[in-house]
Amino acid sequence: MDKKTKGSWLVHHTNKLQEVNNVRGYNNTLTAGKAGLLLSAISASDQELKVSKERVGILAENVNINPLELDSLLAMLKQKDLIDYVESEVVVLGVTTETALAHTTDIFESREPTKKELATLELAELASEKPQHNEFLLDTLSTNYDLNGEAVNEILIQSEQIGFTDVEKIDKNNTLYFNGNLFRKESTEKISKVLQSLNSAEQNRLIELNQLLETNACIDVNLAKRILTEPLFNKTIPIGLFDLNIVSNDHEDAGFITKPSAFSKYNSSSVDDAFDLVKAFVCSLTYGMTRSAHDRGQITLIERLLEVLVSGGCIGPVPAIKQDYKILEYKNVVQVYDGWNKGRFGPLMKLLKKEVGELALEAIKTGNVSEHSLDMLPTAKINSYKNPEKVRQISRRDQLTHSPKETHDMLMVLRTT
Repeated sequence: MDKKTKGSWLVHHTNKLQEVNNVRGYNNTLTAGKAGLLLSAISASDQELKVSKERVGILAENVNINPLELDSLLAMLKQKDLIDYVESEVVVLGVTTETALAHTTDIFESREPTKKELATLELAELASEKPQHNEFLLDTLSTNYDLNGEAVNEILIQSEQIGFTDVEKIDKNNTLYFNGNLFRKESTEKISKVLQSLNSAEQNRLIELNQLLETNACIDVNLAKRILTEPLFNKTIPIGLFDLNIVSNDHEDAGFITKPSAFSKYNSSSVDDAFDLVKAFVCSLTYGMTRSAHDRGQITLIERLLEVLVSGGCIGPVPAIKQDYKILEYKNVVQVYDGWNKGRFGPLMKLLKKEVGELALEAIKTGNVSEHSLDMLPTAKINSYKNPEKVRQISRRDQLTHSPKETHDMLMVLRTT
């Protein structure tokens, strides 16, 4: 794995570890992952950025870093010349969301990670390529990390319990391991295999939705359900065939479907929600175009709006800015403030992470941004946004409770010997 891919898995694992209690043996993973989350949270497009200590505390809290952890992480990042700070502010030294993942890997490797930690990263990468058989994983991880069968079995069991991977039990002796990144690369071939497990009516519905997502970066979940029907929708979400994002404001929760591969890197496995910031941005803009009333600031000229933001300008003033983009404020993607623009006073917004706006603009224009290589960190959950991995896990738990066979056939056809 290259540094950015490994860094993505470190942050992915950290997000999973923060949702469970009393798990030992992942201290280096957690330290590096939280350092990466913090770097991503406080970074922006400017090569040298000054952030107040109060703002740093809020941004850290939104990626589940408590005040005690924050002080030690800041000290470590300063020691590695990634930031500097005084009593009142933190200065980010040339770190952007594009470089934060590589720094995450450097921190991890400098801490002499255990074989167990290294093996869980490779397990996640292997499980993102295709559903992997337990015997293959036992043999591969034992060989690559000089671990005995008992140690590898423990890694597999913990990976399932923590959520590093999902598990589908075929029978008492055969188990498949996979995760939500199956369709983030080489998706055409994999979707073709999924089609083999469906009847002709389901195949036509799936093809129709895929074609729609080729030209639209983001569509309303209700439209997707009408196209697929509820049963087929409930089969595809748990295995990550489509990404379901949920954005919220003070009035409602709104679901939007995006295509996993539309935000992925070329020729490399993109970890779970690695472009989460762009998806959150695109979904928020789609909400503004489709749900927001004219009197509160309905978006009409979306491309022009994004061009203004990417060029460093501000948009507004309209009331919706203070309501529809809170998730982007929490992630330090945009800054919302009161001011004057074009002779009017009110809520304004400007872009802090230029690369997020650039990809969002490309997504809105073409429906697909996969040819643009940009590595972003997965984010922890916040109240106003549920990322696709969180929704997928909820859907999969619900599905397993009712009918374990729903995704079984599709996973089996994805597995190639």
